[in-house]
Order: sequence, then C-alpha cells, then structure tokens
Amino acid sequence: MAVGRINSLGVGSGVLSYDVIDKLREADEKSMIRPIERKMEQNVEKQTALAEIKTLVSAIRTPTKILADYSSYLGRTTNVNSDAIKATVASGVPMQDIKVDVHQLAQGDINEVGGKFESRDSVFSENDVSLSFYTQGRTYKIDIKGGMSVGDVAQLVTDETNGEVTGIIMKTGGSKPYQLMLNSKGMGDQSRIYFGTVLSANIPSSAMDLGDDDLTLQLTDKNGNEQSLSIKLKTDGSGDSALALKEAIREAIESNSELKDLLDTEINVGLDKDGKGLVINDLRGYGISATGAQASSLGFGSGQAKQEPLIESGQMVKEGKLSGVVMIGSVPLDLAKMTKDKNTSEQNAQIIAQAIENIAGMHASTDGSGKLTLSSEVGEIKISAQDEAGKQAIESIGLKSGTIQSYAKLQDSLFKIKNIQRGQDSLISYNGAQISRPTNEINDVVGGVSMSLQSTTEPGKPAIISIGRDDANIIEQVKEFVKAYNELVPKLNETTRYDEDTSIAGVFNGVSDIRTIRSSLNSLISYSELVDGKLASLVNYGITLNDKGVMFLDESMLTSAISADPKAAEEFFYGKDKQEVSGRDTHIDGVFAKIDKFLATLADGSNSRLEAFGSSLERDAKALQKDKKSATELLDTRYETMASRFAAYDSQIAKTKNAFGSVQMMIDQSVAKK
Repeated sequence: MAVGRINSLGVGSGVLSYDVIDKLREADEKSMIRPIERKMEQNVEKQTALAEIKTLVSAIRTPTKILADYSSYLGRTTNVNSDAIKATVASGVPMQDIKVDVHQLAQGDINEVGGKFESRDSVFSENDVSLSFYTQGRTYKIDIKGGMSVGDVAQLVTDETNGEVTGIIMKTGGSKPYQLMLNSKGMGDQSRIYFGTVLSANIPSSAMDLGDDDLTLQLTDKNGNEQSLSIKLKTDGSGDSALALKEAIREAIESNSELKDLLDTEINVGLDKDGKGLVINDLRGYGISATGAQASSLGFGSGQAKQEPLIESGQMVKEGKLSGVVMIGSVPLDLAKMTKDKNTSEQNAQIIAQAIENIAGMHASTDGSGKLTLSSEVGEIKISAQDEAGKQAIESIGLKSGTIQSYAKLQDSLFKIKNIQRGQDSLISYNGAQISRPTNEINDVVGGVSMSLQSTTEPGKPAIISIGRDDANIIEQVKEFVKAYNELVPKLNETTRYDEDTSIAGVFNGVSDIRTIRSSLNSLISYSELVDGKLASLVNYGITLNDKGVMFLDESMLTSAISADPKAAEEFFYGKDKQEVSGRDTHIDGVFAKIDKFLATLADGSNSRLEAFGSSLERDAKALQKDKKSATELLDTRYETMASRFAAYDSQIAKTKNAFGSVQMMIDQSVAKK
C-alpha cells in the first residue's frame, strides 16, 4: 500500500496519512501472517531434512539388501593356471577344480583359388567353367562365364552362397599381387569348404561295433591306384559317434603308407551338420566309396561319390531326322546319316551316345528322356563345328561348342585350389572324454562354467580352472554398511536432538517416526544368538559401536571369521532353514535380513513410515499456503475499507478546516478595523 498524505478534491487536511494504516497493517501481519510463515519455513526445513534422511536410509539399505539376499552367498571366483583358457562361472556352481586339455582351437576355412592376377579386373577364365563345392550340408555350383573378372567371381561366390562362403581378393605383393580367396563365414568342421568329390553320411548316435567287412572305404592314392581301408571301431554310444568315426577313419588313412601323405591336403575327413554328420572328401576329384555290412546303417546311403560327368545337357535331343556334322574331338558325327524321320528324342539320343561311346576314351549315356551325359577318360571333351549347319547341329542335340574340362583337369590348370587354413572344431578333453565344438566359446560342458579357449595346452599339462567362494563381495558390502550407518546416525542425532542448556531442538525432536529409527536399528545390530553353545553377534565379525554411537569395522577380523566358517557367516548374516518338531520347514532370518526388513518398513512403498510422514508434511504445506492466502486476503479487504474511510474522513476534515479558515479571516479583519 502506497505511503503519502490522503488527498480529497486536490486539498488534503494534513491530519490523516497512510503511515497510520501501514503501521496498523504491520501489527496485524505480525499476529496473523508471520506465525503461518514460520510454520511454512519449519515445514520446508522438515521436508529438506526428511529427504536427506530418506537418501541415507536408501544408502544403508543397498548393502543390507545384498547381505540379506541368499544369492550373494553363492558368488564364485575363478582362477586358471594357464593362458590357454579364460573362464567365468555362474553363481552357485560347486567349488571344484576342473582340468581341461585343449587339443585344438576352432577356426574357419581359408582357401586360395586360381593363380595370381595383375588386378581385380583381370580375367579369371577365358572359357565358361563351373566350380562346385560342398559346405554346411549343401552343394553349390558356381557357373563362371568366360571373360569374368576375378573381382566379379569373388562377388558371385558370395552372392550365390548368401555369404556362407565369402569371395575375397587379397593383395599379396609381387608383379601379380592379387589372389582370389574363398573363406568360410563361420568356424568349425562344419564350416569347411570341400572341393572335388564328397561322400557324406548322417552318423547315428547309437553304440558302434565295427569289425572286419563292416565298413570299407575305397580311396585313390598318390599314384592313382585304389586303396581299400577296413575301419574298425567300438563305442558304447555315450560319446560323440561322428567324432569317434572320424578319428577312426583318419587313423586308418594314417596307417596306409600310400595314403597318409594325402591326409588333410588331397584327402579330407571332417564333421558336418552340427557334428552329427561325417564328410569324406577327395580334393583331386577321384571317386570315393563306402561298402560293408554296416555302411548303409551308418548313413552312407548309396555309398559312392563319383566324379561328375563333363557334360549334362540341359535340353533334349530333337526328334526326327537331324542334319549337320558335329565334331567330337577330331571325330565327325554326321547326324543326317545317323538319324531317321520317325525317331523319338530318346532314340536319337541313344544313337548319338553310342557313336560317342565308340570314340576311344569317350563315354556317353542318356537319362531316358532324350538328354545326353558325356565324360572322358582324359578329363576333356572338345565339341566344335566346321560350318553353320554344324553349329545348328550342336544345338539340336542339346550341347554347346567349346572345350569342356573335368574338375580334375581344371584343378591342375585353372582352379589350383589350395587350403591355407583348415576349418576345424575346437577339441578338448574333460574327465577323459574328448569333446568337440564349432566354436572357441564353450558353455555347455560343465554347468554354469563358460570357457573361452585361447590356445592349446601342452601334452600332460591340462589347464586347471579353480572355482572358489567369492568372499570379497560380502566383505565389501559389510564395509559399505558400516560407512552408510556412520552417515545416517549423525543426521538422525542432529534432527532429533534437544539441548537443555540452550533449549535448541532438532527439527524432528518429538517426532517418533524419526526419533525411534536409531534405537530400533541399534537393537537389531546388537542381535545375538547361541550357536553350538557360543554367543554369536556382529562383534564376532569385527563390527562394534563406541559410546558415541560410531560404528567400527575390523576388516581383518571379518575376513578371518568368514574364511574360517563361511557357512556360519552365511547363516548369521542371511539366515537358515530349520525343521520344527512338527516336521514343517521354517526360515529364521539372519541379522542383515532383520535389518533389511526394518529398513523396508521405513522406505519401501507409499505406506512406509518415511513416505507417510513425507506425505503429511506435503499436506501441511498445502494447508499453510491456503491459510496464508486467506489471512492475506482478509487483511487486504480490511485495509482497503479502512483506506476508503480515512479518505472520506480526511475530506470532511479538510472542508471543516477551510470553513474555519474563512471565519478566522473575518474575525481577523474585524479586529484590524478597531
């Protein structure tokens, strides 16, 4: 309200002013508004102090909750005596020493294909060729067009296999620095890329007893001669059957002087289909067969992997009389002399196949529907024409002109496939059993134990994974509890104190919800119980309180007590299960479980003591705001009315004063005349 003299019609009496009203209002505000404002200030102070206490209660509850949780006592530590393995363990894994021999690491398959090239744009092959390979249980045939660049071939392989095999151009240096690489996407035996002939089988997981004539393999040696291997094996079915058979076949090959030098280079044996399948491969393209009384039951099916024919026509030979001369090598086939008007497609195909069969070193057959299949003992067939009629004749029998070479021929002249790194499973021994996995991350051998293989171990020197109890976390949480306690209690003391000498009281003096926290907490901390006739308390674990309420921790005493009897520490901190006389199981809380439950009543949920008290303070704050607003509005109305009345009184006084002034003037004039 403005301060100044009241004016009426421009003339003030000089008697009444706002100073009088302001002094009256100030007196009313002291008696009506200030008490409310003091309560509001106290409310803010209480809410601030309560927020600090809630934060400190939350801080002490964090370690308490962990110490009251059974899983905290299942923590484990690991120590490995070798760099060959890194290991982690889950909570609750039995404490033990695990011995593991690492025989080999899992790795991907890496292969060089073709010679060296001057650039990525260099032509891979002048002629159309096909590159076939087997991986991940599937055979891929890559049709490479004549004139394609080596870079295009790399991309074609990646695209055709959906990335299962990646074509990469590697720069190796030299005048022709570029090399085509075909690499597997994943690791393990099943990621291997097999070129040439492949014989695969799904091996049953049952026991095996292979004796003479049960399983015989025919493989081709370094001199081109066929060698027979009798595979002998006996298993009880408890182990990995495919792996056991793989090792038996490898052992048989290594025992054959004519084959052993070809193992893992020209002849390969590997696993397939998540370790349940077996693959036998000849990189050179020679045939492979598996015979014997148990060959079929072992999953070898037909038991043969033959060299692919050089040509399988995609179209049927035309029916009726054909014309034109087709050159097979240097031998002409005059179709007009060989065919007749009423011949069917199959009849013409059989006539042509017989003619090719009569050529030295050449072989031909039909599929029964008029399509030709051609092969050559020298691994090459040249088909040509001497005129336009001859070209049309080649098309009429479903063939293409050009020189077609077998895989074996192309391997020597073009592909020159060389395995740089063999895809293989990791191989470990545990409890006397050999275990293979297509990865170096193994987590399914020992429950709760994850192993990351880093390198192989020396023979007779297994890596030892020592699993022990993790006491460090328990000790750390006890330390955090002591620290949090010593931060909470001083705040409780400060807010609930009363000094009789100065009559100064804490903001929560007399508030039982706050005042009883310390005493209740200390009562639980002082909890003790008889264990085997001896009194057990937190003092046994190095936790004490001095006369000023400060908590101390003897960490060495705590460590020693837990190490000496970890089960007793677990039962005293967390609790234990006990069977009553009735046979019913009941759980008895340990000291930290009791403390945690008490702290939960303080801070957990909207109905907890501190939350409820905080809500009451918020309600009080709103009520005080409302009271202050009402009192202020009352005074505003009162003094607006008073100001209006003062203005009216002042106007009347001014008029009276003016009238009296005129009379006085007349009196003064009359006196002056005398």
